[in-house]
This record gives sequence, C-alpha cells and structure tokens, in this order.
Amino acid sequence: MPKYDWLLFDLDNTILDFSESSKMAFATVYNSLGTHKPIAEVYENYNVINHAIWKDREAGLISHTELKTKRWKLLCDLLRVDADPLALNNIYFDEIKKNAVFVDGVEPLLPQLSSQYKMMIITNGLSEVQWSRIHDTQLEEYFEHIVISDEIGFAKPVKQFFDHCAELIGHPQKDRVLVIGDTPMSDIKGGNDYGYHTVWYNHNGIDDDGQVPTYTITDMRDMIEILKD
Repeated sequence: MPKYDWLLFDLDNTILDFSESSKMAFATVYNSLGTHKPIAEVYENYNVINHAIWKDREAGLISHTELKTKRWKLLCDLLRVDADPLALNNIYFDEIKKNAVFVDGVEPLLPQLSSQYKMMIITNGLSEVQWSRIHDTQLEEYFEHIVISDEIGFAKPVKQFFDHCAELIGHPQKDRVLVIGDTPMSDIKGGNDYGYHTVWYNHNGIDDDGQVPTYTITDMRDMIEILKD
C-alpha cells in the first residue's frame, strides 16, 4: 500500500520554473522602464519588492488586485521613472504566459506519479497567469484538482485554503496527504499547520524560516525515494 493517497503540489518553482520564466518576462518590462540602470540590478530590486508584496498577500493584508499594481509602483518609485504600473504588469503577464518551463526532472516524473497517486495543484498565483501556463504544459492531464488562491479568496498558508482543498479531496486521513512545495512560510507552514505531511523542495539553499518539513529534498527526482514503501 502506498504511503500517501494524495500528493498536493505547489506550482511555481516546484513543478514549473517560475524564476526562469520571470527573468524572460522581466526583460521585456525592463525595456519599457526607460532606466539606464543594469537589468540585473533592476531585476534584483523587483524581486525584493515582489517577495515583500507576496508576503503581504499571503498574510491577507492586500488583495490580488492590489498586488498587481503595487509591486510595479514601488519599483517605479525606487527607480524614479514615470510609468503606468498596470501597463507594466500587463506586459509582464503577457510575456510570462508564453514562457512556461518545467523544473528540472519534473516533466518525466508527473506521468509516473499520477499513475500511482491522486494529485492536486495548490498555488498562490494569479489565475490569468497560472491557467495559461497550466494549459500550455498540459498539466490537467495529471492533476484531479487545481486550486488557485486568486479564485477562492484565500492563500496558503491560511487554514481556509487547506479547508477548501480537503473538501475537494473528501477529507482523507491527514497523514495520508503529502504537500510538496518550495516556500517554507506558505507550503510547509500551511501543510504542517493543517496536519499534513510536507516535502520542502529546497532548490536554492534558502533558510527554513523555522519550519520543520517531514522531508527535505534538493532535486525533485528524489520524490521517488520519499514515496517508496
């Protein structure tokens, strides 16, 4: 008998390499900013701002709509450039939808796991971006449910997000559910707090923020070892 009945996968930087897609999309945005600062420096500025804004979103302090413009306004203010934050966001969205890239090792893993387990995507992303990338990579073939925070009004790690997931999968025994993700304060905290087992995909050597996952991996192909009976 398998260890788990359900595998709940984060999407960004767990299944799809959002960091790589974001770099490609940002290059187009950069050309619209009219700044002479090096793109690497500006992209690092954006990442710092974006990370802080997403933490506010996950804490319920701002809405998805506010997130779309606030991060770009803060970047424009920092760079002292005059640009429309919503227009920049739209450029970024249009580009990122075109550049879905799998995390290394994941693409051949999905058909193997989906033949043995029931699987769900759980993501804090924005609906219009996530669905485009999901369709392009044909992920619906492998996942029975896809839960996007933008559509349900709650974001990981809050209990209401996982209540929604549990309802969809029929409230299985909690130690039969495994949450897999790369972000300690949303994926691991959310799964742990709900009583699910967790896998932290620590692909970039970041701090665990005090979260203690059931398992830690640095390569998604290591999921095969974790799931061995």
